[in-house]
Amino acid sequence: EDANPLSGRSFRTRRGRNACGPREEGRVHGNTRAIGRSRLSAQPLKIGLNGALHVREERLSRRHDACRLLYISDIHLRNGRSDTLCRQVLDSVARCNPDLVLLGGDLVDRRSELRRLSELVRKLTDVAPVLAVGGNHDRRIGMDGVREAVVHGGGQWIHDGIARVTHGERVIAVSGPETSPRVDGHVRVLCAHNPRIWKTVRNAGYDLVLAGHLHGFQLVACEYRDRLFPGAIF
Repeated sequence: EDANPLSGRSFRTRRGRNACGPREEGRVHGNTRAIGRSRLSAQPLKIGLNGALHVREERLSRRHDACRLLYISDIHLRNGRSDTLCRQVLDSVARCNPDLVLLGGDLVDRRSELRRLSELVRKLTDVAPVLAVGGNHDRRIGMDGVREAVVHGGGQWIHDGIARVTHGERVIAVSGPETSPRVDGHVRVLCAHNPRIWKTVRNAGYDLVLAGHLHGFQLVACEYRDRLFPGAIF
């Protein structure tokens, strides 16, 4: 396991109604089915934003000097729900205590919420450095405005850039979706929004690719050779 240069855990959090079950270890709720070394759990359907966010944990290594990445996407801040979503995100980050927070796009749905995004990023940076990329909804309201909100809150915008984070003796290079994959680092991570990017970067040498975008009644469309192929109704 130590042969994998990426030490630590990556955490992905999405809105509670879209959450997947925990993998590899930890509490498993509902009906579970083992696939390889992973465990998938069937969660009860929840509609609304009142429950706590479910954080899926995946371990890529069991090194003692683990680097903990928390990937958050598709929070879609808008009037009437920004307070709840921001509180849920901050609670999740406090529980996970990550070394680095990655915001994976579709952060705001209204320009009026850019200020709230800045406030959220500022509070997240009290826990860990924040790196962010944009999504399709962010592009609709203006990518420059979203970038400025993230930077104003103390985060780093990497949609078309690279951040190199030192963790112990290793350098983790985190790239955005519009960046050349040829970057130096002991570990190479791609932080993206749309999972379709996998078709073009699967042979680019990344150690970890993170993407969001899919939400709205997620399901596993099929299984093939111990791999899950997810989908969504909308």
